[in-house]
Amino acid sequence: MATADYSHGGNIAQAARKYGLSEKEIIDFSANINPLGPAPGVYQAVMEEFWRIKHYPDPGCGELPRLLAGHLGVDEKNLLLGNGGAELIYILPRALKIRRALVIAPTFSEYARAVEASGGRVRHVTLPLSGEASPAGRAADHLPGTDAVFVCNPNNPTGRLFGPGDLLPLLDAAEKAGSHMVVDEAFMDFVPQRQHHSLMSMATRLPNLVVLYSLTKFFGIPGLRLGAAVASADVIGGLRRLKDPWSVNALARVAGEAALRDRDHMALTLKTVGEEREYLFSSLFSLPGLRPFPSEANFLLVDVSGTGLKSADLVEKMAGRGILVRNCANFYGLDDGYIRVAVRTRPENEFLIGALRSVLEAIRR
Repeated sequence: MATADYSHGGNIAQAARKYGLSEKEIIDFSANINPLGPAPGVYQAVMEEFWRIKHYPDPGCGELPRLLAGHLGVDEKNLLLGNGGAELIYILPRALKIRRALVIAPTFSEYARAVEASGGRVRHVTLPLSGEASPAGRAADHLPGTDAVFVCNPNNPTGRLFGPGDLLPLLDAAEKAGSHMVVDEAFMDFVPQRQHHSLMSMATRLPNLVVLYSLTKFFGIPGLRLGAAVASADVIGGLRRLKDPWSVNALARVAGEAALRDRDHMALTLKTVGEEREYLFSSLFSLPGLRPFPSEANFLLVDVSGTGLKSADLVEKMAGRGILVRNCANFYGLDDGYIRVAVRTRPENEFLIGALRSVLEAIRR
């Protein structure tokens, strides 16, 4: 299997070695990154500011906090930047003294790993993949005695978007149980009118709510690592005391500043992802044995059990053709009948569909 020893996908170096391909030949549908890549100004800014690598990074991150606070509609005092969202996820259990956590599954595995790495214990509550599913309805009875509940919105890998009507009852139940609620909004920028779905403004006022944010997915800079946490000033202060002051490197900072200044690229990204997600969904649905799930993010979860192939087998066959897709068997609550594919450009999406069709036809023959 092309990504057997890498749990999150996106390991094109490993796939290139295994299949004798150049990394540039591989089309990576296993990582959920903006299909348009970074804004043009990001490349220019990095090149112009490359001289900064001979100096320590600015612990204050230059203009980035101001620009990001404006983009998110929060105050700078409620914002903390980090080396990707993952750094902040791993700080949270120590800062919030999380010893027992509840995770709404299936979802990103690092929430559980971070709690366990700090000596805590994790319990999962699994939501069904289709139909109405209220996180509060499933999780409320398990909240007493827990220190925090983690939820991803839009959720990875399902792409499901929880509205305020879904999350506010969970937040209320967490408050009554004396628990924190951590909402990871890493993919919220892919949702049109994100402000109507985000809980960031509430996080600045409530002591038990933390919202995580990523600049790597929507702005197309995963190799530079850039994320943020939004919370009350007291919680941000606790996180800051545990964080390396230089964790945001100089090039990540200037890339983030350039990305946040390019509103046209943001608008084009939203338009492209919306159109290509619709195309990819209908194309996948038309292939025998595949059942994609509706998504509000830049990726689709696909049930492949109807093909007669296990997800690992399908991942292997696609990787041999230079296409990486995500095996979802290691998501808690899923099994070997699911893959995830990112939304990419039309030519790339067409190439994916053609390769899948060819693989499925070969099986039937």
